[in-house]
Amino acid sequence: MEERNWKAYVNGDILPAKDAKISVFDRAVEYGDGVFEGIRCYDGKIFKLDEHLRRLFDSARATHIDIPLSYEDMKQAIKDTTRANGFREAHIKPIVSRGVGWRLGLDPTNLDKPNVIIQVRPIAKSMYEGAAGGLRLAVVSVRKVPAYCIDPRIKSVNYIVNILARAEAQASGADDAIMLDSQGLVSESSGANIFLVRRDALYTAPVHFGLEGITRETVLTLGKENGIPTNESPLTIYDVYTADEVFVSGSGAGVVPVIEVDKKPINEGKPGRVTNQIIKLYEEAVKTGEPVF
Repeated sequence: MEERNWKAYVNGDILPAKDAKISVFDRAVEYGDGVFEGIRCYDGKIFKLDEHLRRLFDSARATHIDIPLSYEDMKQAIKDTTRANGFREAHIKPIVSRGVGWRLGLDPTNLDKPNVIIQVRPIAKSMYEGAAGGLRLAVVSVRKVPAYCIDPRIKSVNYIVNILARAEAQASGADDAIMLDSQGLVSESSGANIFLVRRDALYTAPVHFGLEGITRETVLTLGKENGIPTNESPLTIYDVYTADEVFVSGSGAGVVPVIEVDKKPINEGKPGRVTNQIIKLYEEAVKTGEPVF
C-alpha cells in the first residue's frame, strides 16, 4: 500500500495521511513537548497494548500533560486506526502533544488542549531492515540524558539525543549506537534496550539507566520462565566487549542479535544460542496480543 493511502487519527477523526494535520504552532513542533508510545501489531494482534497505554499515561502525568481521552477511549482509537489501515503487521505510534501555544515562550500553561495523534505504519519483522543476520554497534560520544535531568521512563517526543547518537554510529559504519550515561555506564542503543549474555545468563542495565522497555521486561520474564538466569546490574563497555552474546530489544526492533561492537566480533560474528532461544520465545509470545480484526 502506498503512503498516500495510509490513514491517521487526529483529535477524534481518522483521516487520509495527506489530510492529517496539526498546527505549526503546536508545542511538539516548537519544543518537542509531548509524549508517545511505539506499539507493535503482529498478525492482526496488538502486543502488550495495556502495558504501552499505562506507560503513555504515566509519561503524560510525569510531564503534566492532560490526555483529553480516557484510557478506554485511547485504546479504542488505537484499534480503530489500525483496523482502518488494514495492516496486520504494523507499528503504531500514539502521540500526545501539550497543544498549541499562541504566545511566544516556554510557559506550559500557554496553550490550547493537547493534540492526540495516532500513526500506523506497515512494518516488516524489525525496524532494522537488512540486519536480519545481526547488528553492528558502535560506542558513541553522545551521552544519554541523565536521570537527574529527566527520568528515562518518560517517553518524550524529543529524541534529538538519540538521533545524534545514531548519526555518529552510522558515520563510523555501524548500524546503531551504544549510548553511555554520564558516568560511562551502558545505557541503551538509540532506540532499543541492550542485553548481554555471559555464561548462559542474561544481563541488562537497570531501568534508571535507560528506557523502561516493555520488550525488555518481556525478555526478562521469558528468561525467568525458561530457566535462564536474569540480572539487572550496571554494565561497562568491558562487559560488552567480553560478552558471549549481545542483542537488543524493543517494540520496533523486536529481538535482534548483535554481531559486532566497535568493529570487534561478538560470538565470532554470529547470533548466539541464548539469543536465538530468546528470539524463538519472543516470536511465540507476540501471538498472544489483543485482536484488532
